[in-house]
Amino acid sequence: MADLWKQTSSQTRAEGWAVVHRTTTAEERYRILVAASVARRAALDTARHHQRHDWAFWAAVWDAATAVAVCDRIGSHYNVLVAPLAAVMPSLAHCRRDELSTRELQGAVLKGGG
Repeated sequence: MADLWKQTSSQTRAEGWAVVHRTTTAEERYRILVAASVARRAALDTARHHQRHDWAFWAAVWDAATAVAVCDRIGSHYNVLVAPLAAVMPSLAHCRRDELSTRELQGAVLKGGG
């Protein structure tokens, strides 16, 4: 997963983040970044538990958490931001906003993409 994140160009990821910025309000961005921070913290704790120290792991989780939060607004940029994590959590490969309520989507992410 970390290697896949590293293989994605930083410009491509930056374009995805720019679309996130353009399609959300300041308040939405704040909430999205809080959620992404929680996901990143969990990734850091997991990495530490497994004695893995590759920063690309938590960066991929940060990107994916953001993409999941705004999936229906960012078009193909969703795939760019979520692809590394979707490699190990295939259910994230598609925006599921129309399929799940917010609570169900959060539960799916917390249960490992189920």
